[in-house]
Amino acid sequence: MADFEVKVSPAEPCKIDYSKSIDELTAYYDDLAKKIAGGQPELANGEFMQLGYALDFLAMVKKIFNIDLSFDETAIPTLDQIIAALSQAILTKKIPPEAGSDIMKKATGFLSVVIWKNIGGGFISSNIGYGVNINGTNAFVYNRIGRRLQGDQSCDVTSFYNELKKL
Repeated sequence: MADFEVKVSPAEPCKIDYSKSIDELTAYYDDLAKKIAGGQPELANGEFMQLGYALDFLAMVKKIFNIDLSFDETAIPTLDQIIAALSQAILTKKIPPEAGSDIMKKATGFLSVVIWKNIGGGFISSNIGYGVNINGTNAFVYNRIGRRLQGDQSCDVTSFYNELKKL
């Protein structure tokens, strides 16, 4: 049997101020993207990527479900319903599997931003996906979203979020 080892980067403190409005965070993201494209690639990091995915998720949810989400904790129950609906669409092949991967990245970014804004913590990356570090505990958001999208109902977002609040 092959060895399996989870390799996790050191937790990085979040550098983005998530208390800002979605419009302010979008402007911040766009400004940083221009600086990166203009020759400052060192500004591109995992947290920046997760914010981009989160903003893409907001736009996708608005387009598909006509729902305006925020990064507030109150979005968690709605996120659970959205993920369940997307999971059903993936499982019934109304959404192709390759689109499921894109949805997983966007939903991971969104949930990560909600966690950072409302619970705190830092950014981590690993060979099994992105996540958050809260008080020394690593939580793999990417895998949780992925398992839920694949139909594992025990991987609901609300219970995951509530467990993270206890850390």
